[in-house]
Amino acid sequence: MLSKLENTKKNTKKQQQKNKLIRLLYLHKTLTNAKLVKLSGLSLPTITQLLAELSDEGYIEILGSGNSSGGRKPNLLGLTNHAFFTISVDIERYSAKIALINSQNDYVVKPHQFEIDLNDKNGTVDLVASQVNKFVSSFEGNSERIIGLGISLPGLINSDKGINYNFLNFDELSVSSIFEQRVNLPVFIINDAKARALAELRFGKAKGTKNSLVIYIGWGLGTGLILDGKLYTGNDGFSGEFSHIPVVENGILCQCGKRGCLETVASGTALSRLAIEGIAQGEQTDLARLTGNEARHIHYMSVVESALKGDAFSIDILSEVGSELGRGIAMLIQILNPELIIFGGQMLKAGQFLTIPIEHSLNKYCLSNLRTSIKIDISEMGEKASLLGATINTIEKYFSNPNNYLTKQKSSL
Repeated sequence: MLSKLENTKKNTKKQQQKNKLIRLLYLHKTLTNAKLVKLSGLSLPTITQLLAELSDEGYIEILGSGNSSGGRKPNLLGLTNHAFFTISVDIERYSAKIALINSQNDYVVKPHQFEIDLNDKNGTVDLVASQVNKFVSSFEGNSERIIGLGISLPGLINSDKGINYNFLNFDELSVSSIFEQRVNLPVFIINDAKARALAELRFGKAKGTKNSLVIYIGWGLGTGLILDGKLYTGNDGFSGEFSHIPVVENGILCQCGKRGCLETVASGTALSRLAIEGIAQGEQTDLARLTGNEARHIHYMSVVESALKGDAFSIDILSEVGSELGRGIAMLIQILNPELIIFGGQMLKAGQFLTIPIEHSLNKYCLSNLRTSIKIDISEMGEKASLLGATINTIEKYFSNPNNYLTKQKSSL
């Protein structure tokens, strides 16, 4: 007879194995038994038993038939769309989006956007927690299947500790734990650029690549590094902060506290500043029509929209930002020699007004052998990238813990 400790160890091992299968089915969408054996390293009898239990628990179902070289076609197994759910929040400096996402990465509820001020840490926590609780209370499904809250946000973030050292900084107190107390869910935070890189690596254009860069251009400038086929986070989770490389001697004060960072000349914040300065100096531009708060705090997307309408001044300052960004990226290329660079963020709606200056700088500052081997691409994920990255981070971390499991549902197979 097994002792209580031995039973506990046996159950923990089984849950680890189940969670591994769930993660594999989530990442690959559909798999045959044979493919699950190959990817998991588990034996076929073990796989068969675990799949039967996962079916009984309502996690998986047959989603079609695979290819066969002869004989009966194997079943393609996948997660049910109600296997589990995550609530994901994408926090930017002045707005946030929240969405409920199912186990097949589909929106259950259309994302809701609301205004915040990320510099107001208490106000931001209050607003986000309130929105999350509204989503949970309005969910018509089994709320016990909401496995956690994933949050993507800018800043210097240690995901393991749940601390953001730039925004929502409560000294050494974990912002994840603060949210957990407010929403009664496990909470997992991730830097916004890393979230986008994770989404591209798992389900986007970086899938299958070994060494890629994901550059996110918003109010700030973020970089996600994919090295040797994995998201690279660094020793403390702070990798990819190339936006704070000094490029201008005695330059503009950056939000990080230092002067002349790349972000001060190549970001949405830089574009907004250039627009405000130009109007003050009497530049002829469509942006001069803005009044009140819109004129004092010009949104970088207002510049993009004006450029797309043919405003020469807006095109010029977009070109300036693109040139500086390309010069900065050239440094990364010559250090990392990536095979692919993916650009994302709303500012990319500027199209060639931004991408051509970037390309010109890359051609100018990169060694030709390095430049010619790189593919430059634009993300197709749009605004979902950060939400999806936060979702993936939540799912991978939740199911890496054998103590995490969900309640049974009606059998699907």
